[in-house]
Amino acid sequence: MKDLIIIGVGGFAREVFWHAHKAHGFGVDWRIKGFLDGDIKLAAAEYELLPAEVLGDIDSYEICADDVFTCAVGTPNARRNLAEKILSRGGEFINIVSTLAYVMPTVKLGCGVIIAPHCDIGDNAQLGDFVAANALTIIGHDAQIGDYSCIMPHANIAGKCQIGSEVFVGSGAIILPKAKVGDGAIVGAGSVVLKRVKSAATVFGNPAIEIRN
Repeated sequence: MKDLIIIGVGGFAREVFWHAHKAHGFGVDWRIKGFLDGDIKLAAAEYELLPAEVLGDIDSYEICADDVFTCAVGTPNARRNLAEKILSRGGEFINIVSTLAYVMPTVKLGCGVIIAPHCDIGDNAQLGDFVAANALTIIGHDAQIGDYSCIMPHANIAGKCQIGSEVFVGSGAIILPKAKVGDGAIVGAGSVVLKRVKSAATVFGNPAIEIRN
């Protein structure tokens, strides 16, 4: 049996710990070993909230033969940086797919994917490597989600949407059919994307418009 290590110690990491208990393979193919400090350090009191041991930090941890990993950090570029540190040392990532999610048999998943409870992933959708779909996310038929993108709770990505890599889609956002969101974009919570979001743009509102600093 493999030993799952959760990268990250924040709130999302704690959620993934409990999601993992209802994921395919838990207790059969793998068990939970503990957490690794990732991109942030917590106050001492916050570490007490973690439901399993902190095994160290990602830079100094020595990977064991039976270790497998998931990256439970919700910021796309941080997910990439942390995952690449483990991959460069030969570490293996697995998918955490809740048994409470409905993932149609034709869905194509990359590696290191997290699909939380009550997600609905439609026919022929494609999720790239290290995509995180948080609770109650809907991803429609033929939609494409690029590597390291993070979809927050209650987001609705309609059919045939194209979401680039390292995109952050905020809670409750709606992306209408066939819309395109470029690499590195941020779609604010509750926003409605009608057609297109440029790469690296931050958009907010209904309809979503670009927010400039």
